[in-house]
Amino acid sequence: MLFNLILLAVVILAILTSARLLMVFQFAAELRGKKAHEISESENNMNALLTLLSLVGLFSMFFYLTAAYYNEKYIPGAASEHGVEVDSLLNLNFYVITLAFFITQIMLMWFAYKYRYNKNRRATHYAHNDKLEMVWTIVPAIVMAVLVLKGLIVWNHTTNPDPDKNTLNLELYARQFDWTARYSGKDNSLGKASYTMINEGNILGLISSDAIQEQLSIVRGDSLQIDSTVSLGFLPTEKLDEEKTRLRRLIHQIRTVAEFEYKFNSGSESYAASHDDVLIRDTIILPVNRPVKLHMRSQDVIHSAYLPHFRVHMYCVPGSETYFAFKPITTTKEMKQKLNNPDFEYRLYCNNICGATHFNMMLPVRVVSEKEYATWLASKKTFDDETKTRLANLGLKSNFAKNH
Repeated sequence: MLFNLILLAVVILAILTSARLLMVFQFAAELRGKKAHEISESENNMNALLTLLSLVGLFSMFFYLTAAYYNEKYIPGAASEHGVEVDSLLNLNFYVITLAFFITQIMLMWFAYKYRYNKNRRATHYAHNDKLEMVWTIVPAIVMAVLVLKGLIVWNHTTNPDPDKNTLNLELYARQFDWTARYSGKDNSLGKASYTMINEGNILGLISSDAIQEQLSIVRGDSLQIDSTVSLGFLPTEKLDEEKTRLRRLIHQIRTVAEFEYKFNSGSESYAASHDDVLIRDTIILPVNRPVKLHMRSQDVIHSAYLPHFRVHMYCVPGSETYFAFKPITTTKEMKQKLNNPDFEYRLYCNNICGATHFNMMLPVRVVSEKEYATWLASKKTFDDETKTRLANLGLKSNFAKNH
């Protein structure tokens, strides 16, 4: 604290001293019979030379910052297959930008030095030069076309990968302010979901035989309670209208869930796929060298799934599903050794400001061997197991085995 106060005092004194020195120079100029804004030829030459020499400081700072921050410590190597291509594209952009930076800055400072003010020289009126304009239009256009084309190739490769039966289907479900991951289970197929199925125990709104039974029990109970309240008619008119509206919505929800039950009982496999799904809320585990397809949804506002080490970034949009495919190539253990950091871990972040505690919306990600992943997944309870427990608490029996 004391150091900060001393530093602040030094800065203030430096500003005051500079202001006083400027006033001294102004008074000295007036004593010599000159106006304050007049600049001598020697001063003009000195300013031009200092402008040219500023390239030394500018380029020195560039090389220093590049060496200090553009390295493995601050930008670890890509931990996914497509991430290597992304880094290659990023480096290509940096090379082009760096080349343009050096050319333009050298020309800028050299022209400021060479064409400094000279009272014996007049500027030449130069209307235009067709050849020069063609060069500075066509060359940047060609460079931009190459960069955009390469970017499109990388983008298509990552968003439309070749079909692979071994691909792990994984869903990320975003809501303020946490993540829930859903694994596709043994059938490697994610079951369907609907917002009408969402309740306290089924936050993803997954559809399964037991989940339908649970939701019907909850919604019917709520509708009976509201119907009784409305029938008595003891509520104020405004409150009574709100309850009637809520009752109509519940009746609509019951019909929708009953339709799911009908489709399920009719043998629709897409509605039966949720029973072996696994929900994870603490740490995402991924198998190394296996393609992963991330399906992303949001319950409330726009979120953004960001896995920096895997070069994955995709928005989670309410009411629609987005996706991204990638293949982890470096385990967490290998990355710890590579960075010489025993505390390292991959993380999933929300990269879009989504509310007051957006900063806290993150989830650890661990990449392990295929064997470790299989053992871990087998130890987790399935969505069917969790639903059966909730059904028992409601005094209901599971009917999944009866139907399938």
